[in-house]
Amino acid sequence: MKRCPDCRRDYYDDTLLYCLDDGSELLEGPASGKEMPTAILGEFSEDNIRTKIHSGSGSGSASTASKAFSAKSWRLGLIVGAVAVLAVLVISLVMYFRNEPVSSSAGPIDHSKAYEYYVRGKIKIGSENPEDNDASIKFLEQAVAADPNYAEAYAALAQAYNIKAFLRVSGEQKKRLNEDAEVAVEKALGLNPNLAYAHFARGLILWTPDKRFPHEQAIQSYKRAIALDPNLDEAHHRLAVVYFHIGLLDKAKEELDKTMAINPNNTLGRFRFGVIDGYRGRYEEALAQFKTVPRDASPSLIDRNVADVLFRLGRTEESEAVVDDYFRKYPTDEGGNVTSVKAMLLARAGKESEAEEAIQRAIEIGQGFGHFHHTAYNVASTYALLNKPDEAVKWLTVAAEDGFPCYPYFENDRTLDNIRQNPSFIGFMTRLKAQWEKYSASL
Repeated sequence: MKRCPDCRRDYYDDTLLYCLDDGSELLEGPASGKEMPTAILGEFSEDNIRTKIHSGSGSGSASTASKAFSAKSWRLGLIVGAVAVLAVLVISLVMYFRNEPVSSSAGPIDHSKAYEYYVRGKIKIGSENPEDNDASIKFLEQAVAADPNYAEAYAALAQAYNIKAFLRVSGEQKKRLNEDAEVAVEKALGLNPNLAYAHFARGLILWTPDKRFPHEQAIQSYKRAIALDPNLDEAHHRLAVVYFHIGLLDKAKEELDKTMAINPNNTLGRFRFGVIDGYRGRYEEALAQFKTVPRDASPSLIDRNVADVLFRLGRTEESEAVVDDYFRKYPTDEGGNVTSVKAMLLARAGKESEAEEAIQRAIEIGQGFGHFHHTAYNVASTYALLNKPDEAVKWLTVAAEDGFPCYPYFENDRTLDNIRQNPSFIGFMTRLKAQWEKYSASL
């Protein structure tokens, strides 16, 4: 409670500083214990103050007027202060809503639906089967449509686009998918710059024929993803893929071990243990590993490797059966991978003209596809079997420059034995070994 020392009015409002009647500075405490307070805040008005100013005379009137003026000044300050506080509040609200993420869709964001689409797409993305890949793209596009701020869904969508562009399409469709994948990655990183999945997807987009397979940069992206999330099994898996393509087989196996420890259900990760065994010349072990993987996980990849290993084991009839069965189901053979195995089978059988036709067919349908470097290697192997060293070295060079400079495999593969004394082959292998040693020391 406060009191006026002149008119002795009491005030319950402790925020008041001056008497509303005469402008005197208020003091703490009541006027007296016997008197009731005679003023309340509701009595304050300009007419009240004006009446008080004119009620006195002489010097007393001047003094009262001065005090009334002080009260009016105080009221004006109070109003100005209130306006300032209100302005700050309005500005704060505007800035808050300006910084809030805004959906690009007309309706509200359905996070639960977006998550359901994301999970379904993520399950399908583990397979390179064409039907599963298309389903994955559909689900993930629905996820980002339901929630345009879903960074993980954009990263997964980039991966799904990459799989289709890498394995299944060419020309303008491939170009558009690659662009869509890059846009999806940039959206993911824009929403979350430290999203491991997005850095992993960037590595996928880098390691393509269109980007000329920049191994070091792709490895850097995968390692960045692993640093952000050591339990991202696909980052370990794809890092292993780059490693064994450049001949770092021990490092590749280490990453595959990590992949399977994190996610024993990574089907293609398990399959690639067999690839490493094959590159080491352990063909029986490779075949045993391939048999643990369902064929429909990636038909062209699995059938080509199975047929290839059977061929190198000398089990040509079994190899040919795998090839023929594949052609019945997938006559177009995107990438020419299995057609290139057919060429080797024909060369081994002494059917030179038919082998040459198969080579040309493999090249025609294979160029531009992600796995064409394996087609190119088998073309070189076919020419080696036909005792055509110049053509063999030419296509070995294509394979190495197109993402497959795997020196240990080239060194151990018996199908190249016919050309090992050729000077061009010796020079090629010398250069390849130097590159492999550099990778071994630096990566």
